Parts: sequence; C-alpha cells; structure tokens
Amino acid sequence: MADIKEMRIKKLRKALKKNKMDSILITDLKNVFYYSGYTGTSAYLIISLEDLYLITDFRYTTQCKEQCPLFKIIDFKETDVKSICSKFFATGFENLSIGYNQYINYCKMFKNLLPVNDMILRFRAKKSIDEVKSIKKAVKIADDAFLHILKFAKCGVTEIEIANEIDFFMKRKGASSNSFDTICASGARGALPHAFPTSKKLEYGDLVVLDFGCVYRGYCSDITRTFAVGDIDKDKKKVYDTVLYAQKTALEAVKKGNKCSDIHNIAQNIIEKDYKGMFGHSLGHSVGLDIHENPNLSPKNDKVLETGNVVTVEPGIYIPDFCGVRIEDLVYVSKNETHILTNSPKELLYVE
Repeated sequence: MADIKEMRIKKLRKALKKNKMDSILITDLKNVFYYSGYTGTSAYLIISLEDLYLITDFRYTTQCKEQCPLFKIIDFKETDVKSICSKFFATGFENLSIGYNQYINYCKMFKNLLPVNDMILRFRAKKSIDEVKSIKKAVKIADDAFLHILKFAKCGVTEIEIANEIDFFMKRKGASSNSFDTICASGARGALPHAFPTSKKLEYGDLVVLDFGCVYRGYCSDITRTFAVGDIDKDKKKVYDTVLYAQKTALEAVKKGNKCSDIHNIAQNIIEKDYKGMFGHSLGHSVGLDIHENPNLSPKNDKVLETGNVVTVEPGIYIPDFCGVRIEDLVYVSKNETHILTNSPKELLYVE
C-alpha cells in the first residue's frame, strides 16, 4: 500500500493539473507537516508535477533527511533557490495564510503565483484512519485529565492552579503541548465563553467550565465539561440540563450527508426556548492538525458532513453575572456511522 504522504501528494498533483498549475508553494507549517512529515519551525515546500523540494536551513537539514525521505532537502543558504523557483510557469500559493511581505518576496522568486484559497484545507477536512488514531489518543489524554482534575478541584483552589494541573497532567501522559490555552472559568466568570484562568478561588455553589485539549503526534483534541462545587441552586441546574439536552440531541444529527447549519439549529432552537440570546457561537468546528478547521457547524454553513470529518459539538448557555455552561464532545464521521470520541462523563458531577 502506498505511503499516506505519497497518496496526498498524488491527489494534490491531480488538483494542480486540473487548475493548470505546474507547482505549488506550501508555507503553512501544518501543511508542510501534512505532506512531508517535517516537525521543525522553519521550512517551506515546493511540490511540482515531477519534483519534491523542502527548503530549510542548516539547523534542520539532518532532521529533514530522517523525517522527509520523499523530498529533496535544500539548504537555502547553500543553494540558489530562485533558480529552482524560476523553472515553473504557474505556481499555487496559500493566499489565506501568507503575510504580505512574504508574498512580495516570493513574487520575486516565482514567475507567476496563483492563489489556491482553501484547497489544501479541504483535503485535510477528510481524516485518514491514521489521523483519527492520533486524534483518539489526544482525546484519551484529555479524558484522563478531566477525571484527574475532579480529584484535584475543591473549594479554595484557584482557576490558575486547576489549569496548570490539567496542562502538566496532559504532558505527563504524552502530549507534546496544549492544543490551545486551557480555559477554567468559575462562578459568574463561566459566562465568558473564552475566559482565561485567574486567581479566583472556587467557591461553594459555583459551576466551573473547563475547556482544554492537547496535541499528540501533531493532532489536536478538544473537550469541554462543566462541574459543580458543592450543591447548586435549581436555576443553575436547569441551565446545565438544557445544555446537556441540546448537546445530546444535536449529536444524534451528526451524520454523513446532514447539513452543518441544520445541526447547529437543532441545538440553537432548544436553547432559545428558555434562554433567548444566550447561545451566540457556532455549535462546533472541525479539529485536526489545527484546533479550528473546516467544516464548521455554524448557522451559515450549508455544506454537508462527509466521511472523514472530525467535528466538535459544543452548545453553551452564558448568563452574565450568573453562570455559564458548555459541554463539548469530539465526533468522527465514518462511512456508515458516527463515533463519539470523547468518553468523559456528561452528567453533572460535584466536587467539594
């Protein structure tokens, strides 16, 4: 069986031919990794219909020879890279992720640069079995971190202490890094969807929103859970139950062929009945090498889910000066069924 990267390159070359291009310049490091396996911080690729070039500097040439056997490794300080670039008549470039100054510099090297828009991102939206395995491992680490933090969290512990404990735990379990900055928001701060952890201490009666994830072999996980500190009043419990019902109902609609906007609207309509205007973000997003990828489960996205998509389902209710609740699972859409990758419990859990 052909190597997964060879298959990706073959698919990319087919797209280049279709768009009358003879090469593509890849500068986004996540896409550099996707096609070559390179994990460093300074490199770009030139993939033509016949050749594969990885351009880097002395610091990474030995690493590249080990990680990227399909590519010709070029040290840009020792080779006239412009002489390579000038061979091509129509070169695609990643116009959605390149800076203006970079673009100007590359225009001096290539004869004709043509935007490819989201072409590579669309390829990345359909995950391979190996990619899903890495995501599953990242999810498992995050699941374990949540169970661990339930034993750590209690009245008097600060949000920062909880966030740090989550981060340290995930790295101890094999994560290379966080997939984003860990969110820990307690009490009224839970109404801030992307709150950063502070020195606020957990208090009796708080709901605590945790949103975190990690990176394993390049791939991200993303989980949100909300738990209670001691007993909570019936109004907070109703908020929690509404979010949980909206989440479970929307999960049932995450299937191949279903429209992304329809899935969002299922959760939105449930929440709007009692909490109008309190759910203001999209229901979910795709996850992979980046924490936010396409497709999104948003009210404006009329595209349908396809085999290989990995998406979050994360409705929330945010009531200023009162509380917030969000519950999030990661879901894999396969050919014949849907797999919920997140295994952390979703019934409301209490710590003292």
